[in-house]
Amino acid sequence: MWHWLLLGGVAALGLLVVAVFALFIAFQLLNRGNPQDTVDDFYASLETGDCELYENSTTEAFREGFGLTTCADFEAAFSAGGTADYTVDDRVNRQGFAIFDVTESFTRDGEPVQAEVRFFVRRIDGQWDLDGLQPIEADTPPIE
Repeated sequence: MWHWLLLGGVAALGLLVVAVFALFIAFQLLNRGNPQDTVDDFYASLETGDCELYENSTTEAFREGFGLTTCADFEAAFSAGGTADYTVDDRVNRQGFAIFDVTESFTRDGEPVQAEVRFFVRRIDGQWDLDGLQPIEADTPPIE
C-alpha cells in the first residue's frame, strides 16, 4: 500500500512542477509589453521634457548616438518642449525587435513640416527600448 502512496505523491509533485512551469511561460508571454508604447513614451518625453521617461524608453547606445547621455543634455535640448503629431504608418515585428515607420507633423519657423522616420525598438531584458532612428528618404526600402 505504501508504494502506491509514494507513486501518487511523486506523480502529484511532477504535475505541480509542470503546472508551475506552464504558469511561468504563460506569464512571460502575456507580460511581453507592446513596443509601440516605447514609441509613444519617446514622443511624450520630448513633449514634456521628462528625462526619466526618455531614459526609460531608449537604450544607452541611442542616447550616445544623439549626444543626449545626461539629463542636463536632454533638458537643454528639449526644455522648451514642443509637440509633434505622429502616425505609425507601418510596423513589422521580428524576433527580439520591432520596426516602425512613422510620419511626424510639426511646425518649424511657423511652417508646417512633415518628416518620415523609422524607429528600431529592441527587447532587452524583458523591456522594449528605442535603439535606433533613421530618416526615411525616397530611396529607403520599405520594411519587410
